[in-house]
Amino acid sequence: MQADSQKTYNAAQDLLQRGTPFGRVVLFRTLGGITRQPDTDAFLPEEDVWQADLFGILRTGDCCDEAIQQWARAAQASIARRATDGRPDCPYNGTGPAPALDQHPQRERCTGARQH
Repeated sequence: MQADSQKTYNAAQDLLQRGTPFGRVVLFRTLGGITRQPDTDAFLPEEDVWQADLFGILRTGDCCDEAIQQWARAAQASIARRATDGRPDCPYNGTGPAPALDQHPQRERCTGARQH
Protein backbone atom coordinates (compact mmCIF):
# COMPACT_ATOMS: atom_id res chain seq x y z
CA MET A 1 0.00 0.00 0.00
CA GLN A 2 1.45 3.35 -1.05
CA ALA A 3 0.90 6.37 1.16
CA ASP A 4 1.30 10.06 0.67
CA SER A 5 4.43 11.75 1.94
CA GLN A 6 2.74 13.24 5.02
CA LYS A 7 1.43 9.86 6.19
CA THR A 8 4.83 8.22 5.68
CA TYR A 9 6.64 11.05 7.46
CA ASN A 10 4.24 11.01 10.42
CA ALA A 11 4.53 7.23 10.77
CA ALA A 12 8.33 7.44 10.75
CA GLN A 13 8.35 10.24 13.32
CA ASP A 14 5.96 8.38 15.62
CA LEU A 15 7.96 5.16 15.39
CA LEU A 16 11.28 6.84 16.16
CA GLN A 17 9.80 8.66 19.15
CA ARG A 18 8.40 5.51 20.77
CA GLY A 19 10.37 4.72 23.91
CA THR A 20 10.17 0.93 23.92
CA PRO A 21 10.65 -1.76 21.28
CA PHE A 22 7.24 -3.21 22.18
CA GLY A 23 5.60 0.18 21.56
CA ARG A 24 7.27 0.44 18.15
CA VAL A 25 6.14 -3.06 17.13
CA VAL A 26 2.55 -2.43 18.21
CA LEU A 27 2.41 0.93 16.41
CA PHE A 28 4.04 -0.49 13.27
CA ARG A 29 1.48 -3.28 13.06
CA THR A 30 -1.38 -0.88 13.87
CA LEU A 31 -0.32 1.24 10.90
CA GLY A 32 -0.62 -1.83 8.68
CA GLY A 33 3.03 -2.83 8.66
CA ILE A 34 4.14 -6.41 8.20
CA THR A 35 7.08 -7.94 10.05
CA ARG A 36 8.59 -11.25 8.99
CA GLN A 37 10.85 -13.27 11.24
CA PRO A 38 13.93 -15.07 9.90
CA ASP A 39 13.56 -18.51 8.37
CA THR A 40 14.43 -21.28 10.82
CA ASP A 41 16.50 -23.11 8.23
CA ALA A 42 18.02 -20.12 6.44
CA PHE A 43 20.32 -21.03 3.60
CA LEU A 44 21.28 -17.52 2.50
CA PRO A 45 22.35 -14.63 4.78
CA GLU A 46 19.41 -12.55 3.46
CA GLU A 47 17.01 -15.12 4.89
CA ASP A 48 18.44 -14.82 8.41
CA VAL A 49 17.14 -11.29 9.14
CA TRP A 50 13.90 -9.68 10.25
CA GLN A 51 11.95 -7.72 7.62
CA ALA A 52 9.71 -4.69 8.10
CA ASP A 53 7.42 -3.69 5.23
CA LEU A 54 5.02 -0.72 5.16
CA PHE A 55 3.92 1.78 2.47
CA GLY A 56 6.11 0.07 -0.13
CA ILE A 57 9.30 0.48 1.90
CA LEU A 58 11.05 -2.76 2.95
CA ARG A 59 13.98 -2.82 5.38
CA THR A 60 15.80 -5.54 7.31
CA GLY A 61 17.49 -5.84 10.71
CA ASP A 62 18.97 -8.39 13.09
CA CYS A 63 15.90 -8.13 15.34
CA CYS A 64 12.33 -6.97 14.86
CA ASP A 65 12.90 -3.61 16.53
CA GLU A 66 16.02 -2.91 14.48
CA ALA A 67 14.13 -3.68 11.25
CA ILE A 68 11.38 -1.23 12.25
CA GLN A 69 13.91 1.47 13.15
CA GLN A 70 15.67 0.94 9.82
CA TRP A 71 12.29 1.28 8.11
CA ALA A 72 11.58 4.55 9.92
CA ARG A 73 14.99 6.01 8.98
CA ALA A 74 14.53 4.97 5.35
CA ALA A 75 11.02 6.44 5.32
CA GLN A 76 12.32 9.76 6.62
CA ALA A 77 15.09 9.80 4.03
CA SER A 78 12.62 9.13 1.20
CA ILE A 79 10.52 12.23 1.90
CA ALA A 80 11.15 15.32 -0.23
CA ARG A 81 12.27 18.27 1.90
CA ARG A 82 11.97 22.02 1.50
CA ALA A 83 15.23 23.72 0.71
CA THR A 84 14.57 26.59 3.11
CA ASP A 85 13.94 24.85 6.42
CA GLY A 86 14.26 21.09 5.87
CA ARG A 87 10.65 20.30 6.69
CA PRO A 88 8.81 17.81 4.50
CA ASP A 89 6.91 19.16 1.53
CA CYS A 90 3.22 19.50 2.23
CA PRO A 91 0.80 18.44 -0.53
CA TYR A 92 -1.30 21.51 0.28
CA ASN A 93 1.48 24.04 -0.40
CA GLY A 94 0.64 26.18 -3.37
CA THR A 95 -2.93 25.00 -3.75
CA GLY A 96 -5.64 27.41 -4.72
CA PRO A 97 -7.97 29.05 -2.24
CA ALA A 98 -10.89 27.21 -0.73
CA PRO A 99 -14.14 27.28 -2.72
CA ALA A 100 -16.22 30.42 -2.38
CA LEU A 101 -19.17 30.30 -0.04
CA ASP A 102 -21.62 31.01 -2.87
CA GLN A 103 -20.94 27.54 -4.30
CA HIS A 104 -22.76 25.94 -1.39
CA PRO A 105 -26.57 25.72 -1.48
CA GLN A 106 -28.41 28.37 0.49
CA ARG A 107 -30.54 27.41 3.44
CA GLU A 108 -34.24 27.78 2.95
CA ARG A 109 -35.69 30.55 5.04
CA CYS A 110 -38.93 30.19 6.89
CA THR A 111 -41.44 32.67 5.47
CA GLY A 112 -44.10 32.15 8.11
CA ALA A 113 -44.94 34.92 10.58
CA ARG A 114 -43.76 34.56 14.13
CA GLN A 115 -46.34 34.04 16.82
CA HIS A 116 -45.94 35.97 20.07
